[in-house]
Amino acid sequence: MTVGNRIREARTRLGLSQPEASSKSGIPLGTLRKYEHDSSLPGAEAITGFVRLGVNSNWLLTGEGPMLLSDTPLAERAAPLAGSSEETVSTDDAGYVAVALYNGIHAAAGHGAVAGTETPDDALMFKEDWIRFELGAKPADLCLIRVSGDSMEPTLRAGDVILVDRRAQQPDREGIYILRMDDMLLVKRLQALPGGVLQVSSDNAAFATWTLKVSELEANAVHIIGRVVWAGRRF
Repeated sequence: MTVGNRIREARTRLGLSQPEASSKSGIPLGTLRKYEHDSSLPGAEAITGFVRLGVNSNWLLTGEGPMLLSDTPLAERAAPLAGSSEETVSTDDAGYVAVALYNGIHAAAGHGAVAGTETPDDALMFKEDWIRFELGAKPADLCLIRVSGDSMEPTLRAGDVILVDRRAQQPDREGIYILRMDDMLLVKRLQALPGGVLQVSSDNAAFATWTLKVSELEANAVHIIGRVVWAGRRF
């Protein structure tokens, strides 16, 4: 089955006409028709549009995995913020990969945000070479979530999109990390101190700094989800 066949099949599965799919995805109608007839292959921006419709980018490009993001088993939907994914991430012809964006989940730069449903509903495209060589990360280990609150200002502001490396769950270097405390997600700066102590601080001086014993993280229901490696902001 070609990429064009899969685009048509996914659109049909979603119950969308070509004009409706064009409107919802932001892909021009004429371009969408070319994709479905295999006259042209979708690039990074178009793949992001299909993900916006709920189509699994890996399935779209390779035919592997579930067709729709909503088809992913519940256990796998919860996995992205729990640890690194074993899923193979496909690269398009221009060298871009889609990184899942969880608009329903906010990491609080403040007193904690309740984690929402951990199901991706959008994606942003990044150059795979940039991820591997500039960030030193693997595409399958990354996810995107949004910031709420003001405790990390001016570094991070409410509404910022942050790229999280879920493989970096050990605070072996100072940096900004995502913490899960019970059902709360926090974005904080972590620094390892002598004696196995972890300093948890905010970049906004109005918020207090506190410490935790590394050995007591699990006992206190605190889990390090990953380290923030990039942030994007709309002006």
